[in-house]
Amino acid sequence: MTNSLKDYEEIFERLSLTELDVQEGDFKLKLKREITSPQSPAPVPISVQTPLPSKEPEQATSNKVITGVEVKAPLLGVFYGAVGDKKAIEVGDKVSMGDVLCTLEAMKMMNEVKAPVDGTVTEVHAGEGDLVEFDQVLFVIE
Repeated sequence: MTNSLKDYEEIFERLSLTELDVQEGDFKLKLKREITSPQSPAPVPISVQTPLPSKEPEQATSNKVITGVEVKAPLLGVFYGAVGDKKAIEVGDKVSMGDVLCTLEAMKMMNEVKAPVDGTVTEVHAGEGDLVEFDQVLFVIE
């Protein structure tokens, strides 16, 4: 596992999330903040669950057929499309294998996401500053 439980807790707190699901291989982690009423000054408890992995195949959430190569987030982090002084990748942009498509910030470290193939970007699934999950589709390249 590349991140420790403490790392996920720090991301959860820093971004003031109410829920966080992480899956790395057979490891699953779910952090959930119980919301209290605004009148209650009590601290907000955090519950941690690590359910056993399911042996059943996951069902697709949509019937949309993806053509092309999906570029997925290698980790949980904040999406930044603009890399250095280069503008964010948009639909229709041509990319070459190895081009930096975006960066993901996790634990104050910037992680580059590179194009796995040459082609044209046909879909962009994240916006500047979005929190993206591990294995979430960021781009589709044909």
